[in-house]
Amino acid sequence: MATIGLNALVLRTDASYRNAGPSRYTRNLVENIISASPSLDFTVFVNDQVSELPFTPARPVQLRRTRAPTSRTGIRILWEHFVAPWHIAISKLDLVHSMLNVVPVASPAKHVVTIHDLSFMQITAAHPPLRRWYLTAATWLSVRRAAAVLADSIATRNDVIKLLGADPRKVHVLYPGTEPVFHPRSCNENHAFRHNVGQHRPFILFVGTLEPRKNVDVLVHAFGSIIRDRIFDGDLVLAGGRGWGMGAIDSAIAQSPVRDRIRQIGYVNEGDLPFWYNSADLVVYPSSFEGFGFPVLEAMASGTPVITSNLSSLPEVIGNAGLMTEPRDTAQLAAAMASVLTSPQRKEAMRRQGLVQAERFNWSITAKKCLNIYQDILEPR
Repeated sequence: MATIGLNALVLRTDASYRNAGPSRYTRNLVENIISASPSLDFTVFVNDQVSELPFTPARPVQLRRTRAPTSRTGIRILWEHFVAPWHIAISKLDLVHSMLNVVPVASPAKHVVTIHDLSFMQITAAHPPLRRWYLTAATWLSVRRAAAVLADSIATRNDVIKLLGADPRKVHVLYPGTEPVFHPRSCNENHAFRHNVGQHRPFILFVGTLEPRKNVDVLVHAFGSIIRDRIFDGDLVLAGGRGWGMGAIDSAIAQSPVRDRIRQIGYVNEGDLPFWYNSADLVVYPSSFEGFGFPVLEAMASGTPVITSNLSSLPEVIGNAGLMTEPRDTAQLAAAMASVLTSPQRKEAMRRQGLVQAERFNWSITAKKCLNIYQDILEPR
């Protein structure tokens, strides 16, 4: 029986912005891989702040919690390169899957690596120079050392091949899935939630870390336009932690004539997030760059119409189920928002199409594809 190591050091269980994207990906993939593979043994490596897995494994696994404070990025990097190889050797692991871009420089086992995106190469202002240098060099080496590279989307796969020179034969697309908590709720549930959080007017929702590439400033301007033209009489709710480069967003809100209609609610815990999606009249996610784009998928799975941008991986996620615009075109975004908010028929059609599109993204299917890749590495045909 082969033994697989799962590097889940990015997994977080606390209520913070760090328990998002890569953390949720890792949690869901690990859970579904363990559930779908009775013939493999697993050792799961977690950071110092995770005392137990945030789910009940389908069968027993070895949980290795690091003594070093690997919840801190710098310590995690050192541990992965200089301590992980020792653990891999003494545990006699046959294969190790690292779920955030980087595999150890030296290790006795075969490796699989997940690359979510290459934003550090494409949006250089989003990362300090030292981080950009390290991630570029380490990811370049990792795609050469790994037996297989997993990408969240076709867009990311293309970036990995083009920018890192990866062998196309070993770069596989594994779309993330939809979490079961994201599904349509009853009118009574949504009404009670809105009452509890004090959201008494209709609202447009944005979910994501507030940073320049999300184009929240464009959304603020477009929202002001549809309020001014009396197309919509509600609020704009911005859900997500404050990221870097907040100047343009803060300025857009401060200068907006409808700033009293713009509500910033910060990081939203996992229990409330499905209800925010369900209660919204429309979800808008005009990001310029995404490795995948979870908010688009989560909104569709919740039965809420979505508008997103026409760049990077987002067309793959939304398919024909929603509207797409140029991410920096305020007038185009305002027109798209108006076309949805003024047409009950369009809203209903987008709701139905979104639910169908969301079903294409299934964690169980993703896990089985991942296991097939493991098997091909362990037992080459």
